[in-house]
Amino acid sequence: MNLPQLLFSFEGRVGRKQFWIWNLCYYFGLALIGGLLAQISPGLAMFAIPIVLVILLIPDLAITAKRWHDREKSAWMLLLNIPLVVGRAMMPAGSQAMVAETSAAPVISIVALACGAWILIECGFLKGTEGKNRYGEPYA
Repeated sequence: MNLPQLLFSFEGRVGRKQFWIWNLCYYFGLALIGGLLAQISPGLAMFAIPIVLVILLIPDLAITAKRWHDREKSAWMLLLNIPLVVGRAMMPAGSQAMVAETSAAPVISIVALACGAWILIECGFLKGTEGKNRYGEPYA
């Protein structure tokens, strides 16, 4: 699988190693970009980080979908990310005021935590299907 297929295709499979490499690079890169931009201008960082996240959305979803495929599960499992996104959207940078005012916040937080733990355990720690499955051969 070449790099464009890895980053932009929702077909095929990737193992835990590729999943972890992607996520480590993803979060390290975001922290580095955010830190550098915050040194230049905090306002610039708050504007640029969401743009970077949008740019990286498709590669992130594609790699995670392929990891679900390696576990012989549908890419529809990506829907587990929705509570995480909703939870983050409820928390403005550096402020929990909006969350405190929302009565659904504790429920959303618990659901987001459960979904995040499920994604982490399944994609990050559990082995993929041995040999070929309905999504193809294991990533070599």
